[in-house]
Amino acid sequence: MFPHGSGDLLAENFNPAWFLLERHRFSTFDDLKTGRNQLKQEVKESECAPVAFMQDNLDAFLLCYQTLSDVNELLIRNESESQGGSLTDRVEELLKVALKSGEVLFRDVLRCKARADQTRIALTVLQRYRFLFNLPHTIEKNISSGEYEIVANDYDKAKTLFADTKVNIFKKVLEEVEKQLAKFREDLRKKLLKLPSILEEQKRLIKFLLELDCEGDPAWDCLSNMHQWILRLLYSSKEEFHGTAAPSATNRSDDQVDGGGGRGGELEVRGKGHSRTVSDVSYISTGSGSQGIATPSSTYRPHAKTVTGEWHMPSGRSEVGPPKRILFVEEITELMAESLPEFWKLGQAYVSGSLFHGMQMVAERQRNQQENCDKNREKFEHKMLMEKVEVFTDMVNCSLFPEAYEQLSEVRRKNLGEWAAFEEGLADTSGAWLPQIVREIRVCVGSLQKLPLPERAVEMTQTLAINVRTLCVDTLFHRAARDIEMLHEREDWKVHAEESGSVTSLPILFENLVVEVLLTLKEVVIETHHGETQESADPLMDCSVEHLHALMEHFIGCLEYLAFQQDEDTDETASRLSRDNKSVDEAAGDIITMSPDEQLLVLMSNLHYTGEQVIPRLFNCFMSQGYPSCPQVNEVVMEGMMDLDQRLFDNYIEHKSEVLVDAIEQGMKTGSFDWDVCKEEPADVRCYIREIILTLVTIHCEVFTVSPALVERVLQRLVCLVAEEIHRIFKEVEQFSYSGALHAFVEVTTLEDIFTIYVVDETRQCFQRCKEYLGTLDAESQDKMLKIVSDFKTKTELLATCFRPELTTPLS
Repeated sequence: MFPHGSGDLLAENFNPAWFLLERHRFSTFDDLKTGRNQLKQEVKESECAPVAFMQDNLDAFLLCYQTLSDVNELLIRNESESQGGSLTDRVEELLKVALKSGEVLFRDVLRCKARADQTRIALTVLQRYRFLFNLPHTIEKNISSGEYEIVANDYDKAKTLFADTKVNIFKKVLEEVEKQLAKFREDLRKKLLKLPSILEEQKRLIKFLLELDCEGDPAWDCLSNMHQWILRLLYSSKEEFHGTAAPSATNRSDDQVDGGGGRGGELEVRGKGHSRTVSDVSYISTGSGSQGIATPSSTYRPHAKTVTGEWHMPSGRSEVGPPKRILFVEEITELMAESLPEFWKLGQAYVSGSLFHGMQMVAERQRNQQENCDKNREKFEHKMLMEKVEVFTDMVNCSLFPEAYEQLSEVRRKNLGEWAAFEEGLADTSGAWLPQIVREIRVCVGSLQKLPLPERAVEMTQTLAINVRTLCVDTLFHRAARDIEMLHEREDWKVHAEESGSVTSLPILFENLVVEVLLTLKEVVIETHHGETQESADPLMDCSVEHLHALMEHFIGCLEYLAFQQDEDTDETASRLSRDNKSVDEAAGDIITMSPDEQLLVLMSNLHYTGEQVIPRLFNCFMSQGYPSCPQVNEVVMEGMMDLDQRLFDNYIEHKSEVLVDAIEQGMKTGSFDWDVCKEEPADVRCYIREIILTLVTIHCEVFTVSPALVERVLQRLVCLVAEEIHRIFKEVEQFSYSGALHAFVEVTTLEDIFTIYVVDETRQCFQRCKEYLGTLDAESQDKMLKIVSDFKTKTELLATCFRPELTTPLS
């Protein structure tokens, strides 16, 4: 601290501060004040000491005076008695002669002594003021080594010691020092205005500039330059991705704050996983007395989003990169997240005055600096911060919401400049990237909300976060809904066995799509970041419930399309299916084909599997990820599935019953058989009964192959239809002969016995009405009928095997 000082009281370079630190470093301030008062008392006492001394030694002083008087009288008497005049004149003459003789003898010696004295005096001056004479070299050395603090301290010391000097040599040295420091200040200003820069480095440079008496307000110049730099990076990004110009200086709002900048150099922008250097930076003059504004000649362009520095490609989209709108939003979001907090910290340190604590500034400079802070506080908090937040939120909103630009006020549209809509559709090209960009926006907004921004800026960022989250939820659910709606194009009718029966890949594809979107949106919907409340997530949860319901309804619609509408465009569907499965079935060369009835069975099995397995798993996944419980949606979905299941079942039964009912009516009339005139007693069951049994065996096999669980339901309904058809035909017969009635009893009893496990109450009642319509049989006829039925069952035991109870349930 005192390179040229000393704590020695007798030294020429004595420094009081050094003396106090060396001798009294453990003394308190009060002790020092007490010591000072004691020294004053001692000095005051020392002033009275001569008077007291005279009083104590008055006799000695009088004796001395008397002695001197006697000597003077003796001298006067001797001079008057002498013959040569005054003794002093003679002595003077002798001394002059001696002096001349001495000069002749010692002239060269005295001349050398004078030169030596001059040299010694010059060396003494140089030694005493060597700090000042070495200062230019010391400053140059410390600047080159980066010891800026030493430069500031030396400069401050030189001003303190030699500010008012009138010595020409000192003035020349000080002028040389000022020239060096003027260039040094300019270099520091350029370095301060070179962006990006570390906050601590900016504070350090501002401190040095202020301590070196830099003109103006370097801290405010740095803030203004950084403000303009961030805005220009935002606008340059817009120019690159949109091809539209940024607003000119005359089109900008009157509230635009002019700031300082550098005068050349290289501008380097670094982000996560990317870097960019802008050489030959141009500057826009802001008038005399102010610096320029840094204008990057290129744009801030990140292209990396993974830890390895590369954008990852979502599944299914490896052939394309991120859409332009996503790259643009990601770029400006990353820029804001990295630059605005640093800008706010520097501005807060400036307006609060903490930036200048500990700086060595004169009182006038400190007062002026405080006045500048108070004057610029409003500009920083309500103009600079608000402008960047407005431009950022407007750019994000206009990029993601097509109608956002038209909803802006005229002033904000003017500040934003020309805006060209992105060519690609958001849902088509950006849906796969939205969760990633939403995550970045929320992180950015969260970091901004940690800062005490103006209330309006906080509201804008919160609204932005909610809007992009809602957009992401809507877009991804809509994409999933569209994919689910088009699942019928991916149906290849390849079945695989499950516990409940054979199903195709459609339910699993549906489940995968729903689970994927739920997991993808979990962070967007469920998790809350800094500044977000649970109340803001509640609408998203409610919206997710509605979207989940819609996805399930779309899948029901997909199955319905496959069941009832695909026949209208069979050729087109087959063509698409052929293209979709070309790579999968290339070796086989064929597409699996099914009859319409088999397809209905597969769809019912898919629907049953979906209702029993997929839907519960989806709701469990939905709630386990933090989404709200929605039993009402489960009820509505199950009702819709039951309704579709019933329609599929009715359609299948309708197809099968047409053939079955036609076979009954035609079989009864085969061979011109007539109930009322038949006289030949039955020896066996008629052929149409065998045909009914064979048809139901075929149906049983078809249903059992796809879904054993449907066998009982299908055969119960078909047996009931057979009974109803027989009853209808019997009702048309006016009268049965004995043999005709016996034939009818045999046939009805045979059907009832063989299909006994599928005979429900309705079917049983129908058979009973048939028998009542036929009348009654005597005991002999009853025995004949039972024997014929028994013989028939024995002969057709193999056919009846599939109607045994153990085959009515799925195989274990």
